Amino acid sequence: MKRKLLLVIGFLFCFVFTAKATHQRAAEITYTWLGGNAYEFTLTCYTYTPSPAGLQRDSLLVQWGDGMEEYIPRVVLQNLGEDYTLNVYKQIHNYSTSGTYTISMEDANRNFGVVNVPNSVMVPMHIETELVINPFLGNNNSVQLLNAPVDKGCVGKLYLHNPSAYDPDGDSLSYQLVTCKGQDGIEIPGYTLPQASHSIEIDPATGELRWDAPVLQGEYNVAIMVEEWRHGVKIGSVVRDMQILVSVCDNDLPQIQCDDPYCLVAGEQLDFVISASDPDGDNVTLSASGAPLELAIGPAMINPETAFGMQPQMEFLWNTQYAHIRNTPYQLVIHARDDGSPVHLTNVKTVTINVMAPKVQGFAAEVHGHDATLTWSAYPCPNAAALLIYRKAGCDGYTPDACETGIREGYQLVATLDNTATTTFTDPDLPQGMTYEYRILAQFPDGALSIVSDAACVELKNDSPLMTHVTNDSIDLVSGQVVACWARPKEIDAQYVAPFGYSLTRILDGETAVVYEGADTTFLDATVNLAEHTLLIYKVQMHDASQQLIGTSATASAVMLSASGSNDAANLSWTEAVPWMVDSTQVFKEKNGHFVRIATTTGMAYSDTEVESDETYRYYVRTFGHYTMEGLMRPLVNYSAIKTVRIGHEEPVEEFSYTLPNVITPNGDGFNDVFEPKVTGLSLVTGARTVIFNRWGNILHDTDDPLIQWDGKSRQTKMDCPPGTYFYVCDITYMGEAGEETLHLQGSITIVR
Repeated sequence: MKRKLLLVIGFLFCFVFTAKATHQRAAEITYTWLGGNAYEFTLTCYTYTPSPAGLQRDSLLVQWGDGMEEYIPRVVLQNLGEDYTLNVYKQIHNYSTSGTYTISMEDANRNFGVVNVPNSVMVPMHIETELVINPFLGNNNSVQLLNAPVDKGCVGKLYLHNPSAYDPDGDSLSYQLVTCKGQDGIEIPGYTLPQASHSIEIDPATGELRWDAPVLQGEYNVAIMVEEWRHGVKIGSVVRDMQILVSVCDNDLPQIQCDDPYCLVAGEQLDFVISASDPDGDNVTLSASGAPLELAIGPAMINPETAFGMQPQMEFLWNTQYAHIRNTPYQLVIHARDDGSPVHLTNVKTVTINVMAPKVQGFAAEVHGHDATLTWSAYPCPNAAALLIYRKAGCDGYTPDACETGIREGYQLVATLDNTATTTFTDPDLPQGMTYEYRILAQFPDGALSIVSDAACVELKNDSPLMTHVTNDSIDLVSGQVVACWARPKEIDAQYVAPFGYSLTRILDGETAVVYEGADTTFLDATVNLAEHTLLIYKVQMHDASQQLIGTSATASAVMLSASGSNDAANLSWTEAVPWMVDSTQVFKEKNGHFVRIATTTGMAYSDTEVESDETYRYYVRTFGHYTMEGLMRPLVNYSAIKTVRIGHEEPVEEFSYTLPNVITPNGDGFNDVFEPKVTGLSLVTGARTVIFNRWGNILHDTDDPLIQWDGKSRQTKMDCPPGTYFYVCDITYMGEAGEETLHLQGSITIVR
């Protein structure tokens, strides 16, 4: 009998203890950087007021993520009414080194009766925040969530909520719903999202939670993860565990009247009116929160801060400054709360405001010989990090849209100027026969780009011969003989005396020779079989009767086709480094003894899948291009050699692999700084030859080293090559299963600085 009595007493004791611990409604952890590796952490909890456990929690245990834990003190205890109590805990913690740390708090227990948390009274509240300390990414403060994590809704009515996340560092934010966690940080078994008539989801960009619509009354918990991103790298996150009380009520959301989005140039004033009304005729309390109101420098103002009435109004006013320029839009979250009964419903509207950097003014370009000299007015924004200069062939221009920043596709980055006080730049050694359009814009430390400048166009003087063709002889494609053609300049200075003559230079697999001298503008190079070589380039010089040099053309390469067979496709790729624009390429395949066109592409690769294993196929390509200067021959048609492919025979062979990247970033950070292969079986290599050249065929680097190790510099000038696309051909000989074999690779490499 005594034993049964003790069991009953024990049960009652446990029940009383549990009842007292039913208190945690919502919580989150945020932090502020203080300097060095020191951070001040803020733990915010909302508890059930009638529970005595809330009063007992004058400190809570926090795990710092570095193997240390600490009870941190409560600094705020505030009864908010309606059984909600605000608890705020603060503590400073120093980390010994860089790293990624997960800061967490776990408190037993959640409040009783949470519908979507099974047996919630016995489930702890566990929240986590991620801190990344990385000197390469810079110092970081977590997001601050300005809207409270407790809210109310009605059964069958649309529910909206926005945490109103503000990032003091201006980092990009993303949002997602995650599973609420319990004991030991494990996702709560049996947890589900609240039941909805249609859907419950969160906007990943704005953070707006939309629940359409609650089905049953009761208390529900959801967890929102807010992640911070800087230069595309995650730099931290905060998980908010929030609670929504759903009641049976016949009340509709108040309505908010306000335009969205807004965009303006830094330095301009933004002024607009926000108003609200309620379809049920209730009074409405109108307020707002968000980043523009929290800025340390030049914050926006709301007048009045809170408006109340049947049709309340407030004015938003922001005198923007250059310091407000950033890559991501600002968010202003407007709240409209009615005084309906029995539940006050709150509607939210997220307004995005994009503060754009002004464009560079006074942009102009002039030609000096083969150089283009660009000038512009001094850029006014002191917080700009660099000026970016872009170029494209042709001059068809565009006017950016009202809210458009950055530059459209089709332009090549030719220079990044770190000195933003610079007002001039020279683009050297441009090929003749072309017109070019230039644009300039500013870049900011967080990646934000200004509005693009007006276009500045140049036309190169046609005072030197122009290469027009380096082509497989179309009369006899099988022979591989090369036809080289060029055009006489239209602007010959009066000092030069006719008759005029030409000297044609050939660069064949790195070997240079003069192959023609005479008055013709066409030459058949019968000593060459294009199919047997990896790099073929020509250039022509023009002389007058006294052998004075009139001018030298830009170099032009042949269309170099590479073909290999996989198990189910013939894979073709080609390069053509020429001074004219290449518009399109036609792919031809031999069928029944005749070549037929099977594809047209603007790219530099094609895979033919209409093949059969162990069969042999033959291909060639034909390119079409043009100079942008008026009065020159067009189109410029050039043929590749014929290449043979056997399907089902792939290289490289087993035990040897050799692949090359398509991007390098030679910025000295120790990562991806040089153009080098990923290779296995290096000891099998018996020979190597790699040539890297620009789009005009000028050789920038050539080496017999199989590891290549190109650092993005020109071999002639020893200077950094500008960002952009370059081309390579690479031949590796190695010992394969059948003896010495050759691997031929060619393609493009992009320099990003």
